[in-house]
Amino acid sequence: MKKVISLLLTALMAFSVATVGAVSASAVEEDPEIAITAGSHIFFDNTNTQWTDVYFYAWNYGYFGDSVPMEQVGNTDVYEIVVPQDVPNGAEYFLFKSAPDWSGQQTANQTVETGKNTYTPVIDETGAMTVTKSITIDSPTTEVAITPYSKSFTGSIDVTVYAFNTGDTTATYQIGDAAPVTFTVPTTITLTSTATVTVTAGTATTSCTFTKIADAVITVDAGDYEGDMYIYTYGGDRVAPGFDQMVYNEEDFTYTYILNGSANVIFTTTNDWSTATKFLIDGIQQEPFVAAGSTPFFTLTLPTA
Repeated sequence: MKKVISLLLTALMAFSVATVGAVSASAVEEDPEIAITAGSHIFFDNTNTQWTDVYFYAWNYGYFGDSVPMEQVGNTDVYEIVVPQDVPNGAEYFLFKSAPDWSGQQTANQTVETGKNTYTPVIDETGAMTVTKSITIDSPTTEVAITPYSKSFTGSIDVTVYAFNTGDTTATYQIGDAAPVTFTVPTTITLTSTATVTVTAGTATTSCTFTKIADAVITVDAGDYEGDMYIYTYGGDRVAPGFDQMVYNEEDFTYTYILNGSANVIFTTTNDWSTATKFLIDGIQQEPFVAAGSTPFFTLTLPTA
């Protein structure tokens, strides 16, 4: 879990909302500020790892805590993924792993470098893994992408569809069984209910399913404590960890919080770890997981000096 928290904290600091137009792209550009251009590929060489599946886990440049399955290139040990937005040289925003969750193996966080688009893990005699970078010639081909990738959400979610190097081919997106809609630049659509989005351009196609889930409603009894109370959430389907203030109910002397999804929770007296005192939770683990749609009730006490 500590690994996930570290990655999500990195995601929060690195997050950018820049959006890039869908145009013809190649793997290497003259501009040294851009290491990977939208519509080109990042490659993973599975020769030394021999993972059954390869996933690209990213937290920026279109993706936000997404585990995206990479596609095998023919019958080779190389896997590829389309990059939906330009990525500046030196950006650290992804890693590779062998499972959609954290049950398998993963590399360290990876950065992009101008003139390099291929990542090859090397495992030494002790089992330690390092990753080398090289260049693979990446000829422009028609590609499509969807970000974020197949998520659960509460309320609504913005989904962006992309098509690259389409030439004379028409690109369309389709929501469920609705009629396909033609688009020529990256297009953001807002979903308010569970739906599958499919993007097609020629023979290139991809689909993602977005599932609407219920909020969790958390209630807390803190005994005689009547000061401010904050909830710190991490993990689950929360994109990034952080503090939120809970609402105090004067009628029944409880605190409540609506959690949009699922997360592990911690209750504190302030929203700053340098000053916060962590409440103790009676009878259960101290950082419990709260599932989407649940209505947990916690009894809290402050630690004694």
